[in-house]
Amino acid sequence: MTRMSSFSALPGAVVRAVSFLRQNVMAAMIVAILPGLAAVFLTYETGLVTSEAMAPDWTRYLIALVFWYFAMVMSQAAMFRLSLRGKPEGFFGLAVGGDELRLAASWALVFFLILVAAGIGLVIYAALMAAVSMVSMDTAGLTPENPVETGNIPDLAAYYGPVEWSIAIILGAFALVMLAGYAGRLLLAPAASMARRKVQALSVMAMTRKRGFAVALGCVLVFVPAGLLVHGFGVLSERLADVPVHQPARLFSDNGLVAGLPLYAVLAFLHGWLAAFLTLPVFAGLTTALYRAWGGDD
Repeated sequence: MTRMSSFSALPGAVVRAVSFLRQNVMAAMIVAILPGLAAVFLTYETGLVTSEAMAPDWTRYLIALVFWYFAMVMSQAAMFRLSLRGKPEGFFGLAVGGDELRLAASWALVFFLILVAAGIGLVIYAALMAAVSMVSMDTAGLTPENPVETGNIPDLAAYYGPVEWSIAIILGAFALVMLAGYAGRLLLAPAASMARRKVQALSVMAMTRKRGFAVALGCVLVFVPAGLLVHGFGVLSERLADVPVHQPARLFSDNGLVAGLPLYAVLAFLHGWLAAFLTLPVFAGLTTALYRAWGGDD
């Protein structure tokens, strides 16, 4: 059987993702409530640890992050059950069981592998730019500082010209594109984990060989409109109610929370709910469609 082209399945998958949201809009609205509630706690704690006016409490922040993570996993599992099996389970689609544990583990592995790849890419990029910096300083007739001897950390970009900046931008863009392609190869792992009922991560790379950029592009196509709407809500929240839920670092001043707690809680909930409502169904619909188009079994 001829292997399907990387991008041939993408238009249909994007259409199916949008159709899946439209056909299951009520279910998506309901399951997004849990991430919305978790977002109230996470946004508050994020504001505390990023604000210069408040003392951070990293323990509470980590608790809030874990709570939000599992809320998102439970809601996404509900969407995957609909997209893969066509039926809900649990209480209004939400449950705590094998599906949720497998999905949480799969996402954790995906995040870890992407972070490792990003770290390796950053080290290579830094080494290349250090070489470019040495050339630029030599061209300027300067001797590069030895930070061990001088105790100073030199500004590597201090003597960059148009050529050096062009190299930096081109190499950085290339590294980001390659990372996106690698991440795309892993992003079918959650759908595969739900379909095969076992934790998947690297195993899906056989299916997504030479298709990573197609998956990444599909995610961009469905997430950018959703992201713009969520950001737009945050901007309106700040303009109309002076509550910047989209920028938690500005939620606190020296006097504490910039708005009353009830108003903040409502707007933070709506912001988190909208983000989950717009992104979880389309991701489940998109990756399910690609998984099936490329030979995945249910």
